Amino acid sequence: MPPILELQRDKLLRLRLILVCLAVAFSVSAIYIVVSYRLSSELGIEAEKTSLHRQAMLFHAELVEADNDPEERLYELVNLIYLNDHVGAKLLYVEAHGEGFDWSLNHNMTLNQITTLKTTSQVEAKQSTHPSMANGLEKLDGKRFLWQVVDGNGFNIVIFESASSVDAALSLIAKRLSVTSLIVFWLAIWLALTLSSWMTQRIQRKNDALAKLATYDSLTGLPNRLYLTNLMQSIMPENPSSYALQAYESEPPEPVTGCLFAIDLDKFKEVNDTFGHAAGDLLLKKVSRKLALSIDPTQTVMRIGGDEFIIWAPNLSIEDAQNLAQSLIEVCNESVMINKLSINTGASIGLAHYPSHAVDAESLVICADIAMYEAKQKRSGWSVFSERNTQIGRQRLQLRADLENGLSEEQIKLYYQPKVSLIDGRIIGVEALSRWYHPTDGRLSPVHFIDLIEQSCRVQEFGRYVIQNAIQQLSIWHRQGITIPVAINLSPYNLLDPDLLNFTLTRLKDYAVPPNLLEIELIESSTSMNIDYISARLNDFKDAGIQLAIDDFGTGMSSLSYISNLRVDNIKIDRSFITDFEQDPKKQAVVTAAIALIKSFGSNVIAEGIENKSQADLLIEMGCLCGQGYYFAKPMRADEVETLLLSNTSLPLA
Repeated sequence: MPPILELQRDKLLRLRLILVCLAVAFSVSAIYIVVSYRLSSELGIEAEKTSLHRQAMLFHAELVEADNDPEERLYELVNLIYLNDHVGAKLLYVEAHGEGFDWSLNHNMTLNQITTLKTTSQVEAKQSTHPSMANGLEKLDGKRFLWQVVDGNGFNIVIFESASSVDAALSLIAKRLSVTSLIVFWLAIWLALTLSSWMTQRIQRKNDALAKLATYDSLTGLPNRLYLTNLMQSIMPENPSSYALQAYESEPPEPVTGCLFAIDLDKFKEVNDTFGHAAGDLLLKKVSRKLALSIDPTQTVMRIGGDEFIIWAPNLSIEDAQNLAQSLIEVCNESVMINKLSINTGASIGLAHYPSHAVDAESLVICADIAMYEAKQKRSGWSVFSERNTQIGRQRLQLRADLENGLSEEQIKLYYQPKVSLIDGRIIGVEALSRWYHPTDGRLSPVHFIDLIEQSCRVQEFGRYVIQNAIQQLSIWHRQGITIPVAINLSPYNLLDPDLLNFTLTRLKDYAVPPNLLEIELIESSTSMNIDYISARLNDFKDAGIQLAIDDFGTGMSSLSYISNLRVDNIKIDRSFITDFEQDPKKQAVVTAAIALIKSFGSNVIAEGIENKSQADLLIEMGCLCGQGYYFAKPMRADEVETLLLSNTSLPLA
């Protein structure tokens, strides 16, 4: 089930709102009718009671004031008030008593009604707070009767009267209320429709905003991982065999095909760490725009986290995907201006095809990731998933999980490759190289784990680990009278460690090792990431007496004026220029120029990757007097190097 189903459009929302509003309107109308009717009824009855009370008081006053013949006077008043032609006949009973005086008048009431009302009125009058002027309402034989009692000054008057006028008034009120309630009901319906429409639009806007917030990256505006999940689930069946099952029911749909590209920026972490997060965010925005402009409208680019992007290209063959991958690499290799500096990030891309490589979304993304890691490891730019990638990917995942134990249990050891004088083969120094003695995979070279360390949060920890072990070995050799420098390779991320210099100097002091026996090597391309910062940190190490070197000279894009100001002791010519250079005049020209340039900087020249004597002899002729390579010695254990140093052995061994 898609994870944002609750944010998708609810087609029944408006209907529900209308029904709710209509229910509210009906309830309001019903309440209005009931309350109005009851209020009118109560007001009408109270008015009738008041009128009957005044009439009884009038009769009582006439009896008190009458000098003679009170019966005649009462009869005239009753006829005048109740039994005239305008009022019309109704149910009425009047009874008056006094000293030597009893009089009653019955108009259309039965004896049972009169008897019942007398009994009721007497009981309620006694219970009333004003027994001498009590009144009330009694329902009898389906009719309502008002009664009034007035007692005082020697006379007692009782009046029973049918409440027909109240019934007539309530009937009229009911008719008027029906018309009014109908109007109110239709107004409520109109209001319900209007309100439901407004609420639906407002809720849907909020719903759409939440859906976009959940499925789009706030920094770049691109779709995110959740969008990718929903996109893949809408394209791919949850059960891969569903297409086959549909064949028995109806014509199966045309199968969906496509390619998924996993893109990882190669140097984003360097930019983010050296220039700050604001520069990193700006870089991501610019790269996102460039990627979005490089694909057609049917394809979708998504940012799934950090410097990782995904592109889904439907109906794209593997051959066309390879062409697109190459064009994406070219786009990512274009320089981007950040803080007035031109930065080239580069990218590694892995692509996987659906359904050739995987039949579900999760597996397809994993296949693309595995291919991407292979491209990053081989520095090939892009790579297509193959079954061989699966084993490599699993190994990388396992190594990533085992890395913490590798450091904590000191499974990573330092091997040492001698640097020699090309003239006499004397060892003049060693370069410390890491080897991981993995419990199951055996001895692993740095190519298998260095990039894992740089991608993790342990790069500075690893840098200190290497420094610690190198200084410990220097201390052992120093006590034996061996005083050759040990060079260690540091990542530019290590130089971001603000306490690295203090840590190094403290360890040198603790182990009584002179600072000039430790040498720090940085690759040339690393020094160009943040020129001012790297230069300042290297100068701090130089001022502390630690030697500096630039590794892989000639492969980076640093400015020569910058390198000339780094105050490095040694510059190493990259092995790619030395391989087979004795048979390649162009490489010889490059090496000759590099040697002259390095010497003009006041630095020592060291050639890497020397594999035979003819290369060593040619380098001597060109003016390079130091080098290292398999011709002289491979990286070896500390005790093996120690044996060579103590015996003053010259390399290569005969």
